[in-house]
Amino acid sequence: MTHWAFVSGGGGDIGGAICKTLARDGWAIACVDSVDERAAEVVASIRAAGGTAEPLATDLSDPEAVETAAAWAARLGEIRGLVNTVGKTHAINYATGSYEAWRDDFRLNADSAYLCTQALKPRLAAQGGAIVNIASVNGLGYYGFPGYSAAKAALIHMSQTMAVEFGPSKIRVNVVAPGTVRTRAWAPRLEKNPALFDELLSLCPLQRISNPEDVAEAAAFLMSDRASMITGAVLPVDGGLSTGIAAVGRAVTQEAHRR
Repeated sequence: MTHWAFVSGGGGDIGGAICKTLARDGWAIACVDSVDERAAEVVASIRAAGGTAEPLATDLSDPEAVETAAAWAARLGEIRGLVNTVGKTHAINYATGSYEAWRDDFRLNADSAYLCTQALKPRLAAQGGAIVNIASVNGLGYYGFPGYSAAKAALIHMSQTMAVEFGPSKIRVNVVAPGTVRTRAWAPRLEKNPALFDELLSLCPLQRISNPEDVAEAAAFLMSDRASMITGAVLPVDGGLSTGIAAVGRAVTQEAHRR
């Protein structure tokens, strides 16, 4: 029997990579996104590669729309997986932010995952399944964007709570926390500073900027039977950024001055 994965935000750069990677691994994909064209493009790519996928455009922060999307997905077949990738950043710091932007960050980054999970849990519980929530290193420490960061931290805690509560239903819940990933979201900042990625490289132990496929491979692993005993985990895909920054260590120890 074909197993379906519901991917929220499936038309985005990271969401699209996850859809394609899961399809490569044999999943049928319900690609759900707020932008019809993006979802359709991802689905077309999967079908061209011989996979099975269906698109749906809807607002995943609206409770009624999410219930409708869950019912649509259930008609496609057996739902065994859910990946929540919806995310967006607003104000870069508290000084430039507003309450409206703060609430919007939570609506998109945390509420949408809550709604999708609640709507699909009965389907997942019927046969057991896996949920992967795409958070961020911003949910683990300070990297700017306070509303987005707080929402991603909430998503991490929510995921761990769900892992405990959903365990008896044989539903695993895990988190992937990406660092800097080459996506369209960086375009405005790169326009202001074309050397931005070069500057960020010095902060990353592996000295490489991630691609969406790096995040997708981690999510696909956690969705697979190879991770059948893993739940409640938070897996950073950040090249070591959240582990520590070498420049800070050198400043603290004054290592450079001893050479």
